[in-house]
Amino acid sequence: MICDFHSHALFGIDDGAKDKQMAVAMLKKAKSDGVDTVLLTSHCYPENYEDIDRFIEKRDRICDELACIEGLPNLVKACEVHITRDIARFRNIRKLCIENTNYMLVEMPHAPWTDKTIDTVYKLNIRGITPIIAHDERNMHQRPELHNALYDLDVLIQVNAPSLFKFSDRKKVDKLMRRGLAHVIGSDMHNMTNREPCMEKAHRRIINRYGEECWRYLMRNSEKILNGEEVTYRDFRSFKKKGMF
Repeated sequence: MICDFHSHALFGIDDGAKDKQMAVAMLKKAKSDGVDTVLLTSHCYPENYEDIDRFIEKRDRICDELACIEGLPNLVKACEVHITRDIARFRNIRKLCIENTNYMLVEMPHAPWTDKTIDTVYKLNIRGITPIIAHDERNMHQRPELHNALYDLDVLIQVNAPSLFKFSDRKKVDKLMRRGLAHVIGSDMHNMTNREPCMEKAHRRIINRYGEECWRYLMRNSEKILNGEEVTYRDFRSFKKKGMF
């Protein structure tokens, strides 16, 4: 199984696909690249529990519309939830988990983190939710003690495939891989131009840089998560850079 764990292929929801035609083109390109499963992780900014229900209704309607089209990968309903407030207090917060699981893709604030930021993630744990931190290589500017406090919680880490092709971001991914803090990977595709599907390219780069076992590890974790299985610290693996690129 090749799984793209982070995408903005749904149209009419966020800054991803601008229309149905683009959404279909993105997903068909992913399919032609060998991707079997795509998580549809549109941005979600819940201010209250009503926002969650409105988001779910709109997302599901568009997902169901795309699911009727032949030649697309398996589509999984999910979202990218922004940590901007104490979202764990919303009674229906679990609706934002990845379909049929207790895992949730979350985006941490770009603004400086505080103890309250980490506490918000911890409260999701208390609700029985395992946050998956989206593109954590973007968070390296945060205070190390808060970043380490985040890793001490029950969280997993997602890295972005395009980060493998940018020198500064690639070094950050190297660090996460070396520490055993990269668990799944996604394209974070938004369009067909500058943020296009790229999992085939990422597949080759992962193998060249970290080895075939690293790619299998990332895909195994994706499969376990989608099956609702637990991915624990016992499963974590570290991978050191082996290639030049």
